[in-house]
Amino acid sequence: MRAGEAPTLRLNGTLRPDAWRGAFAAHRRLHVPEILTPRSARELHQSLVEAEDWVRCIHLAAGQDVDITMAELDAMAEADRIALEHSLVDSCTDSVKYVFDKIRITSQLEAGGAVSAPMRAIHDFVNAPAFLDFFRRLTGDARIDRADVMATRYLSGHFASAHADELPNAKRLYAYVLNLSPDWRADQGGVLMFLDDDGHVAEGYVPRFNALNVFAVPQVHAVSAVSRLATAPRYSVTGWIHAR
Repeated sequence: MRAGEAPTLRLNGTLRPDAWRGAFAAHRRLHVPEILTPRSARELHQSLVEAEDWVRCIHLAAGQDVDITMAELDAMAEADRIALEHSLVDSCTDSVKYVFDKIRITSQLEAGGAVSAPMRAIHDFVNAPAFLDFFRRLTGDARIDRADVMATRYLSGHFASAHADELPNAKRLYAYVLNLSPDWRADQGGVLMFLDDDGHVAEGYVPRFNALNVFAVPQVHAVSAVSRLATAPRYSVTGWIHAR
């Protein structure tokens, strides 16, 4: 695949979502390895590595996002950049906080903004019948209507604190994370952690390459901070499955 070309995206033909429905119903979450064909996973990973429209997303409290382009970050002195992130994250409140890079694919399309061919291909893939039917068969939920999507990139120190993905009037049914980080280990951080009522980690999903994590909304979860052991970014394609 040449730089700038749209990836070829296809689900793995050996998937058995009907057989996994009972496990998903019991636990309200599931880790599905090898979700895409090998070629699709390689090309999608390449698209994210080559993408140039990342923004640094910093969130202090509900409804308070700060998006900073890479050009704006590069123009800042390192000390000023670190101070900015710390000033927004180091808060005494218990609201959700996060720092990571993203490309807001669906929201940019809905706003009439420019989206690259690879990013448009990702949006079209998650809204194609094959992807949505996979979720209907896995969950048995006939309310499923559409998906939204964004690309994410976690660098060293990036994280997302505990939250449940609830958003009034958004009609989110399920969240999904398609992981695209080759050779990732748990000690590199970036683990999708599900928390119990006592705040303990009930279960954690390492971001295995070409694995899909799916869970019902609401469900309290967090992403652990990426450690300095990580030699490459933690890439993923993520979003929500919505009712009509």
